[in-house]
Amino acid sequence: MRPSPAYRPESTKGCWGDALSVRNIYVQPEKCVGCLRCVRACAAVERRGIESPQARLFIHRHSDYGQVVPHLCFQCAAAMCLERCPSGAMFRDDNGVVKIDLELCVVCGRCVSSCPYGMVELDSTLRPYKCDGCDGDPACVKVCPTQALVFGTVNPWLVDLREKQMRQRSAQGSPSMKRDRLGYALIVEVQGESG
Repeated sequence: MRPSPAYRPESTKGCWGDALSVRNIYVQPEKCVGCLRCVRACAAVERRGIESPQARLFIHRHSDYGQVVPHLCFQCAAAMCLERCPSGAMFRDDNGVVKIDLELCVVCGRCVSSCPYGMVELDSTLRPYKCDGCDGDPACVKVCPTQALVFGTVNPWLVDLREKQMRQRSAQGSPSMKRDRLGYALIVEVQGESG
């Protein structure tokens, strides 16, 4: 039995969604070399109800800065995709991960338009998809040669970096445009700290 959509981890840090008791995937964009191993590993993970292999994380190349930024779901505590889902297809599991029950999905697209980070997309059959953390064993993290993707519990530096990423909310544009703006803002932030 799955938890109700109203489930919230006991210990959260505001709208950023960093549940202190929940293991998350963190992104360190300055370490990404753009090898796409994470994308291939993610697409290779078998998922029920998905017709074609589809990676749940996204890579954006920012040629102006010579950097590549991986993007994946933040698992927000106040997840707009979950709150705006009219059918209850979006739900939070016992580990605090927001998932999609495709059997309940009515394909309205509200989850896609409501995510301020562009982390929910539609596949070729118009079904939504997003990172589900591979049930606590993320394939993308295992294959990342530079540790640009890290899986674990709270680490103050990684939480701070995630908060900087999550400040770049956007209500306008396609998911790809939202991720692009997020990536540019994050690169400027990280380069500003090291420069």
